[in-house]
Amino acid sequence: MRYSLRNQSKISAAYSPEVLKRIIDSLDEFFKNNESISSCDAMLIGDDEFKTLLIDDAGHSTNMIAFYIIDTKYDVYNLAFKEFIG
Repeated sequence: MRYSLRNQSKISAAYSPEVLKRIIDSLDEFFKNNESISSCDAMLIGDDEFKTLLIDDAGHSTNMIAFYIIDTKYDVYNLAFKEFIG
């Protein structure tokens, strides 16, 4: 299972390069430790056009990060950053 994060330069400009690194570290940890989204502890919510994936924030012990799942092809999830929660 792999991921592609959209608009990384916009995330870095809007928040900071350190926050982008924290987001990427969180995604790396999540995707390294899980075989599929349906078989993990992450929350997959929404019946709208895009489902929302909630994962643990590697930079904080209680926060989560939300991403829209834009597309899935083979084992690659195309994600768009939504928000920090917590």
